[in-house]
Amino acid sequence: MKLKMPEAVILLVVAHLSIPVQTIRRNDLYLSRICSLSEHTETAACVMKNTGLLCRYGLTSEWVEEVKYEIKFLKILDWPSACFNVARLQHIFPELRALEFINCTVLTMFNGRFKQSSKIERIGFHGLTSLWEVPAELVLYMPELRELDLRGNGLRHIRARLIKGPPHLERVYLSNNKWDCSDGGLDWLAMERENSTVKQRIVDYYQLICNQKLYKGKPLYKVMDIIKMVRQTCPKPCACAMTHVVSDRAGAVIPMITVDCSNKHLEQPPATLPPGTTTLRLENNKITTIRMIMQNPQYQKLADLYLDNNSISAVKELEGSEWFGTFRVLSLRGNMLKQIPVYVFDKAIQVNNNIMHVLLGHNPFRCDCHFIPRFQALLHKYKRVIRDQLDIRCQKSDDKSISYAQISTISLGNVCSREQTEMPISYVNIINIILLVLILLIIGRFLYDWHVFKTTGKLPWISSILP
Repeated sequence: MKLKMPEAVILLVVAHLSIPVQTIRRNDLYLSRICSLSEHTETAACVMKNTGLLCRYGLTSEWVEEVKYEIKFLKILDWPSACFNVARLQHIFPELRALEFINCTVLTMFNGRFKQSSKIERIGFHGLTSLWEVPAELVLYMPELRELDLRGNGLRHIRARLIKGPPHLERVYLSNNKWDCSDGGLDWLAMERENSTVKQRIVDYYQLICNQKLYKGKPLYKVMDIIKMVRQTCPKPCACAMTHVVSDRAGAVIPMITVDCSNKHLEQPPATLPPGTTTLRLENNKITTIRMIMQNPQYQKLADLYLDNNSISAVKELEGSEWFGTFRVLSLRGNMLKQIPVYVFDKAIQVNNNIMHVLLGHNPFRCDCHFIPRFQALLHKYKRVIRDQLDIRCQKSDDKSISYAQISTISLGNVCSREQTEMPISYVNIINIILLVLILLIIGRFLYDWHVFKTTGKLPWISSILP
């Protein structure tokens, strides 16, 4: 059955639309990588001197049509395309010994790679501000490559194979780039030994500067040393990351490290922490006490401690703790706290200049007249610090007036009822009353004996029986 023209067009459009989006994107990516050396012949200008060739804005037609065995040195300036075909270049200039790209600011990628027949001994890239990474495959199989000069570009990433791969590579220069020292960037350098092939070949290793994110302006080798230390000292099964770095007046790099041990089914916090740990996350574990945290010297420099959703029922260990006077964040949400030492929190918050916030919500606080008046006063006094007051509530109770009531707004009349205000005498008060009666009896007996001795001259009975 023959289709009419409009029907055929519609079917073609539908067929095109039915092609998976990923396939279209892969094809677009493939097409974008096809680049020709002859597409800019009309704008190009080339000058040959002896065995060297300098070309600007492309390659003229005379240099792309036939194989040129006489050219040993090639400089390409201001390449006008985002792509460069190195496989084609090697075919045209098979005797090339040195290759340079200078100020090719729109160049972002290379098509193909140099083959094992390459005789190039030196490659230099300078001023390639749009090139983020030189793919390792570009030079991996170059048997004669001795020097790779990548100074002064926009490079952010580099892989170990680029430096380790070429068998006779001796020198690599990497300074004046925009290196990303974070995970996924150059962090792999941290685990390289001092005498490794990579570090031996990077001539200017100690001049490299981090540019991206939190390490901006910091010496790369110092950041790598810290990353290595963090990875070697990170307690299992936790994850550790350097979240910030600062420099002191002497120029030393001081790391701010976060140790994340949340959701690890831990019954105790880790015994050791990387030096410089400022934040410890222990949410969603099975921890029942903070005793180890308060007694461990490695925890004293912690700024932020998150203990949400554990089984902590008391925090009396905070009393007398040096850490409690210097911390920044303490989160105890979702534990088993029925009360807290109010006076300890009051004193700590008053003297602590670093404190940002304390979180106490979603705990089953006991709402009675012994605890709530003082706790409510603390919440009112430190609204700026205790920030989750909406979630700080009484535990479930048969008394609907206080069950799950917000403690900061609860009426004390509901908590301190008449029966509660007529409190029974405590054991301590009973002991104090007994002691008072005994003291009064002793004083009375003394006064009686003194009066008898004064009037009759008779010694007290206790004196008459003593030897």
